[in-house]
Amino acid sequence: MAKLRSDASMPPRRGRRRIVAERIWTRVEDPGATVIEANRSDGWYRSVDGAQEPSMVKSAHRVLRIFEYFAEIQRPASMTEIARRLNYPPSSTSALLKSLLDLGYLDCDRKARTYVPTARISLVGGWVRNRAGGDLETIAQALHEAMRLTTFIASRNQLYSQYIRVIQGTTSVRFYLEPGGLRLLPASTPGRVLLSQIGDDDVQRLLLRINAEGLSTPPLRFSDLKPALDTIRCQGFAYTREIGTPGLSTMAMPLTAAGQGPALAIAVAGPSALVAAEAGTILRTMRDLIEAHTPGVLPPIDLDAPPQET
Repeated sequence: MAKLRSDASMPPRRGRRRIVAERIWTRVEDPGATVIEANRSDGWYRSVDGAQEPSMVKSAHRVLRIFEYFAEIQRPASMTEIARRLNYPPSSTSALLKSLLDLGYLDCDRKARTYVPTARISLVGGWVRNRAGGDLETIAQALHEAMRLTTFIASRNQLYSQYIRVIQGTTSVRFYLEPGGLRLLPASTPGRVLLSQIGDDDVQRLLLRINAEGLSTPPLRFSDLKPALDTIRCQGFAYTREIGTPGLSTMAMPLTAAGQGPALAIAVAGPSALVAAEAGTILRTMRDLIEAHTPGVLPPIDLDAPPQET
């Protein structure tokens, strides 16, 4: 992949926020990197730590966020770090970690005062990975190693696309995606891939729900979305430029066939100039990995044709 040019176009400073090194998927600190938090510039995004549903049990939510944080950093962490990064009260965090330790979901290094998940948590979800088909983690890791861009798997969560696995980018300019975060399906690149797998009538009903619940201002119109969905169905992937974050482009493909198992899509995101320059390599790498691990999912993709924005 071509080296990122120092004069690559950058988003305006307004809305930028530096993310500390521990929040980035890497074991090596990189203080020279410019990290931009993505998809928070409009009302279509919902943080996993945002307003909770009235029926949501707070302790259950916090337990799952702890495991998502471990998946993000992929190393042991102390109680103090977990409480600080997730903005939880130290007393509640300590009690939750002790409970998970007693249940066998965490192991504790008492000398270092750190915790790490045990094999039990991976066994709990193993059957889900098998049901989804293929080794999704292998695909995501290989794609990230090849492109170094932010790589993520998204699933449908009601009206939203949710980032269920995120590997943060390692280029000098990178966009940070919050694991577990949600974005309205029509405003999300992998979300549009997921919508392309259902019929137009179902998409119109979904837009009616979004508008009725006041989740989009202005209201979304099917006539605006339909050309993008038709293009995705024709070319086999989605390609968006700056629909949520200035300077950010994303490419996404389906990981599961329509109607077969949970609907999933994989995507890479990075600086628009870099994604445009490497579009052919991104698409070829993504296609080859998906076909190798989940054969029969993708339609024929013409890699010689210029990608159309969706």
